[in-house]
Amino acid sequence: MSTSYHHVQLKIEGGELHRGFVCTAPEDAICRRRPAGFEEGLMESWTAEQATETGWPCWAVEWVEAAGIEDAILGQEDGVLASVPVAISYDEGVSITPVSTHETAEVR
Repeated sequence: MSTSYHHVQLKIEGGELHRGFVCTAPEDAICRRRPAGFEEGLMESWTAEQATETGWPCWAVEWVEAAGIEDAILGQEDGVLASVPVAISYDEGVSITPVSTHETAEVR
């Protein structure tokens, strides 16, 4: 199974549930490469062989941000996108907490 550096996140911010998309790929990952001399907006596509410059923002994040996370997610067929084990408790109200959490990824 290959490593995926792209993750949909559900997080609580300011007491509200938010959806997000992050890339945790290293600087030299294919999603963070562009052709030498690349200028934003002048080139729509390139081959893996042309993409020799590293350290660019992730193109997958750019695509999702351009479309909007909701449209990118909702464009799929009906089904469970992810399932996270949780613990449920009640102390003056219902509380749901993930059983195990992973490090929070920074948006790139």
